[in-house]
Amino acid sequence: MPPRKSRRRLEKSSDEEPASELQNAVQDNVRLAQLPAELFDAIIEDYTTLPLAFYYDTHDIPALKYYERNDVLTALSQTCRALREVTLPRLWARLDICRVPEKLRATWYKYTMLAIERKAKGIADSPVRHHVRTLTLMFSKSKPDAALAALWKMLPNLPNLRTIQVITCKTPGFAKSLTDSKLELPNVTALYIPDQVSVFQKICPNVTHVCCAGGQGAALLSALTLKTEIVDGMIDWKNLQLVDRLVKKAPNLLKLELRRPVNNGLSILSQNSIPADEWKQIIPKLAALKKLRELVLTFPSKEDHPGDAAVVEVARSLVRDRLVAPGERKLVVRHIVALHYEYAEMEEDTMTSCTVECFE
Repeated sequence: MPPRKSRRRLEKSSDEEPASELQNAVQDNVRLAQLPAELFDAIIEDYTTLPLAFYYDTHDIPALKYYERNDVLTALSQTCRALREVTLPRLWARLDICRVPEKLRATWYKYTMLAIERKAKGIADSPVRHHVRTLTLMFSKSKPDAALAALWKMLPNLPNLRTIQVITCKTPGFAKSLTDSKLELPNVTALYIPDQVSVFQKICPNVTHVCCAGGQGAALLSALTLKTEIVDGMIDWKNLQLVDRLVKKAPNLLKLELRRPVNNGLSILSQNSIPADEWKQIIPKLAALKKLRELVLTFPSKEDHPGDAAVVEVARSLVRDRLVAPGERKLVVRHIVALHYEYAEMEEDTMTSCTVECFE
């Protein structure tokens, strides 16, 4: 007569299948963690992340879809130790202190300043601070003193910080607060900032790339240095003196973009006409930039408008015949339609065409 199975033996048998599934899941995680770094990065690149710069200043609080990559890496980092070691440096490589939950968007100005204070205090002495390479911020008028004090204390503790991006700044006294902090961030090489926070250029002496993310850009141009190699973004070139300031402040410039600012408060029709007369006067002056190799023209429309062709021809003549930088020289012409209240169906700035001409 066969022996009776005890309850303990039956219970053990019934647990074998879930335990096996758990073991397989752990093994799959370990295999994922063992992927070559290039392949792992290629996989997570498919997930949306916040653009370093929007083409136009018509965006509001960044949409939650831009944090998809961050959410995926957060979930992976909590599965096992092997994946945590792989994902943690990638998760903290971007520190986006501009994420506002959907239910708090009406009071984003309170939430974002509290988030700056909370995260700055938490990261200032945390081991993850060594991973941060890009920092994205939004500033408002709500209780700025505590938030800014915590931020100024954190910034020197980010040894690998390379890029600072500011979505918007509505904080009175911001420039004075940053100046009084006596900070210096020599490791930062790129700034994507609006005109209102041009003071960042003074505390980042080694910046080579400056992108105007809002405002007219005059303050940003005034703070350029001999180390500046790239200038792009929404600078209003109607002021003809700005190009003289650019040539004087950044004689070693390698790449320049001319882009028409678009304001969300004005109709698209009033902004579709490129200032052809002004640009035709500005572009020839760029011949004084002896190292300039690439000129980019960005038009805020789906197709050419009257005057566009004349502007492009003047730019072509400059790049082809007058620029003296050795090697290949490029003229890039783009048409990018801005996100705007008149285009309700649009969710992003949309590039409709891009042509590249190369000259030797």
